[in-house]
Amino acid sequence: MEAMALNFGVILGFITKAVAIIKDPRQVSNATRYSIKDTVLAAFSVFFMQCELFLEHQPQMHRRCGEDNAHSLFDLSQIPTTPQIRNILDGIAARELFCVFTWIYRRLERDGYVKPYHCLGGHLLLGLDGTQYFSSQTIHCECCWSCTHKNGTITYFHSAIIPVIFTPNQSQVISLAPEFVTPQDGCQKQDCEVAAAKRWITNYAREFKNQPVTLLGDDLYSHQPMSSHCLEFGMNFIFTCLPQSHTAL
Repeated sequence: MEAMALNFGVILGFITKAVAIIKDPRQVSNATRYSIKDTVLAAFSVFFMQCELFLEHQPQMHRRCGEDNAHSLFDLSQIPTTPQIRNILDGIAARELFCVFTWIYRRLERDGYVKPYHCLGGHLLLGLDGTQYFSSQTIHCECCWSCTHKNGTITYFHSAIIPVIFTPNQSQVISLAPEFVTPQDGCQKQDCEVAAAKRWITNYAREFKNQPVTLLGDDLYSHQPMSSHCLEFGMNFIFTCLPQSHTAL
């Protein structure tokens, strides 16, 4: 049988497969009216359609046409409201869905879509960089980082390492599972981008055991402990090394 191409339906199937093994953190009650599957896919649909009002339009479409895109495209049985989505997803660790990134990468590799990204004698260039994915001056939690400004205001934020496979010859990148920069259980030291990058390498280097990889990063990673960690897990690296400025005496 011919292998199925990686399309929207396959990706949706990967998400559904991941959701099926998530343990529902809720107690059995009337509050479990909406399934984890419907909740996750509802949230996914909003981001996929890039429309925050997407779900609000679906009941009206169903009344008018007898069908709606939430059901036909995203296979939702019921449509939860935004507060219900938030309340349910707050009890589920995002890491429960990270396997979807791995499954997509394996499918791309199997079907030959990763080959155009090979360079430097068959290596994959894998960029490591940190980014903020949430920022607010009012909303915060115990896992937030904070920045106090000169005027006394405080900005709370969350950040993560976002690894991507890229090459100068391709306009698209292949996204891999992120790693959050957040306080770690049992760790006395404050978490940081470098520590998160090390965790990512530890957790995902095995996915590339038969594929040479060269990690790329800025001067934040350019030090001996990080370099040794890369080599320990069989990964090469190219890190920017900025010269230190010195003040003449």
